[in-house]
Amino acid sequence: MSEIATNAHRQQQLYWAQMTELKTACVYTRRYRDHLGRWVTGIGTVRAIASSGSIAGWALWKEYAFFWALIIASSQVLDALKDVFPVTKKYKAASEHTSNLESIFIDVQLEWENIFAGGYTDDQIMNRRHRLMKLQHDAERTHFPDGLPERSSDFALAQQEAAAYFKTTYAAVVKYN
Repeated sequence: MSEIATNAHRQQQLYWAQMTELKTACVYTRRYRDHLGRWVTGIGTVRAIASSGSIAGWALWKEYAFFWALIIASSQVLDALKDVFPVTKKYKAASEHTSNLESIFIDVQLEWENIFAGGYTDDQIMNRRHRLMKLQHDAERTHFPDGLPERSSDFALAQQEAAAYFKTTYAAVVKYN
């Protein structure tokens, strides 16, 4: 008989694995949102400078006319590309997705305590894990219908941060495959 078939805590372990995957997704999505936020801030800054100060700057400092023209042109290019590269739209989606995943994770932590304490049968744990996977899937489909882009450097950092969280919070080492 295989180890899986004889493991009395298999459903708990599967739920734990799903919970750690959810935490990694929470951290990754927050990191992705923060990355996009830097772009949104940068683009907004260029547009604000261009729209409110470029003409005045050009008039006052004519020797820097090329610089001001560059700012105005950059602003117009960014404005024209906002629908091609919808950074703000992705930022908003990432913000909502982060909030949604964090809310799910709060509920999952409570559920885990009941599972760990033996409050559920294996069938109940299996159904709860299924519901958790569905909630996570539906949240991503809602906010990122084409899928959440993966930035490998942020994903590796998210895995490390999630592992540290679980080690600190639950005094357990999380293994990632």
